[in-house]
Amino acid sequence: MLKLFNQRTIQKAAMTMLLACAVSHMHAQLIAAKTNALLWGNLTPNLSFELVTSEKTSVMAGAFYSVDQNPLDCSIKGVDIQARYWISGRPLAQSFIALGLQGMRYNATFSGKRHFGDAAGPGLVYGYALPLTKRFNLEFSAGISLMWFREQKYEEGTPAPDNYNSTGMKVMPMGLGITCTYIFK
Repeated sequence: MLKLFNQRTIQKAAMTMLLACAVSHMHAQLIAAKTNALLWGNLTPNLSFELVTSEKTSVMAGAFYSVDQNPLDCSIKGVDIQARYWISGRPLAQSFIALGLQGMRYNATFSGKRHFGDAAGPGLVYGYALPLTKRFNLEFSAGISLMWFREQKYEEGTPAPDNYNSTGMKVMPMGLGITCTYIFK
């Protein structure tokens, strides 16, 4: 099996990315709490925190967990981390690009087929943070990732296979969101 799906490997990669960004000059000490309204639309509670690490960089880490019954009949649980570069030169305001890493477990039904598995991979995100007040932002973002997956894929109504029977890579959206942000001082 792909070693990428080993939970400890994903944790090590995420921690390495976080430490690499944190080692840069830490001029500003802003931290923000965020939640993605698009995920809430699918009954998927989510929370992220973003730490400003320098005049033009920040690190964001978050988690999401959907309820079993939701409008899309798709249960997802996962984490993501992003190292962000603020093009405008002012963190938490205006344009940014981000390198990210995302991992998830999913259980979904599409076209009569059941998919239960894991996916993980890197991606690139572009976004724009619109300051509404001194403490509140509205952030719009979208990106693309290359996700490696392994899953049990089977016809709905039949028993699930004992092992993963489908593996591969897919290009998937990443960081798609309309996010509400509260900036702590």
